[in-house]
Amino acid sequence: MERTERFYKIQNLLRSRKFVGTQELLEELGVSRATFKRDLEYLRERMHAPIVFDRDQEAYRFDP
Repeated sequence: MERTERFYKIQNLLRSRKFVGTQELLEELGVSRATFKRDLEYLRERMHAPIVFDRDQEAYRFDP
């Protein structure tokens, strides 16, 4: 899966499920934890995606 496809997949998963755990994201994307972290950093910094880690849910979500 190409990087751009991963960006869309991450955003679609977060929109459709509200909370998505790290392991679930890694499995859905088929990437390493390091690649996932780089993708998140890019989405947050360059695309201004309000993705946060919710400690209570132990999952990622969009910040309202």
